[in-house]
Amino acid sequence: MRAQPAGRRPAASTRPGAGQSPVRAPRGWHPDDIVAGYLVADERVVLEETRSVRGFLVGQIVWIVLGLVLAVLVVQTLGSVAGPLAVFGLVALGLVIGFRALQAWFTRYVVTDLRVLRVHGILNRHAEFIPWGKVTDITRSETIFQWMARTATIRIESANERSGLRTIDDVDDPGYFYRVLVEMVDRKQGRIDDVTPPSRS
Repeated sequence: MRAQPAGRRPAASTRPGAGQSPVRAPRGWHPDDIVAGYLVADERVVLEETRSVRGFLVGQIVWIVLGLVLAVLVVQTLGSVAGPLAVFGLVALGLVIGFRALQAWFTRYVVTDLRVLRVHGILNRHAEFIPWGKVTDITRSETIFQWMARTATIRIESANERSGLRTIDDVDDPGYFYRVLVEMVDRKQGRIDDVTPPSRS
């Protein structure tokens, strides 16, 4: 066998743990594929939710009404000459709301037997998680708009205050999501053994 030249590292295949994983994470543009790429081996998904469509639309009502009112005022003040400007403003507003809607659809809140995870982003993707051992408190709050849309914000306090995952906004079924979180905390504390989500009734 030929000796390695001095100062050169051995081939990657001869080093334990070197090289690519034999099981590559799936890659894709669908949010479910993106979430799958962040899960580790044998991690069990208990619940996966996205942001509520109702909650998002209700949250945009103020901007939609404001845009329409401004468009009408501009046309009435400057006359028909300002019509194209008003149309351009409404189209720009529609594009912004459409992009934010896409961002909301790409947001996934995932509860597993290991952690609670948030994955979001369209082109630039981000993932934050808190392991169950670090969860110290869970709170639920509703604004007037969230009450109208039947959604809520769930805040997770953790021992690591620097965590990027602090709030879970506009969950489609906040009552059920909250109960699942509480049961997962109970399981971590040893009160229950089963990770099967409670019924939605």
